[in-house]
Amino acid sequence: MLKTLTLEVPKHLKKFFENGEYGPADQKGRLQIEKWSEIGRLLHLVSRTIPFTQKVRETSGSTITLAYHLREKAYEIPYDKIPDLVRQLDEIFRRTLICEVRRVHELAGGDYSPFIRDFLTRYDIDTAEDCDWEVIRKIYRDYLQRIEKVNDRRRKMLEMRPPMKKSSAQKVRQIA
Repeated sequence: MLKTLTLEVPKHLKKFFENGEYGPADQKGRLQIEKWSEIGRLLHLVSRTIPFTQKVRETSGSTITLAYHLREKAYEIPYDKIPDLVRQLDEIFRRTLICEVRRVHELAGGDYSPFIRDFLTRYDIDTAEDCDWEVIRKIYRDYLQRIEKVNDRRRKMLEMRPPMKKSSAQKVRQIA
């Protein structure tokens, strides 16, 4: 059975999913979500049996409509899970941004702003209309700071560790 779910999302998420792996939308403006995809797995994970009819939610602003297949007719996505689903879609966007920018930034080094602009251009996201440039840059900057903290902690642990004893093979080499 084909089911649809309409989610209220920011403009940059709408463009990201429409121009990415799940787009373009069909004639009715729905994104076809396969069960094996990451979003398909999420939808099947949060769906549960709801034996009664849910009231139709009104949405305003930018929305995406997801069309997915489900065998069980009584399975629906409860309305209390929709904000969590939108947060997870945002996490998918953030993770994709970090992975794609990091891939180029680690090789080229220097300023990462052009790589973020390339990412946004690839998905047709305009920083003037769809999102704030500083917020998008902050996603990658926070990632770099998080990684630097982890690396500092590991360096300190290595400095505190006592020197390793020589193995028997190293002792034999030293004698010879």
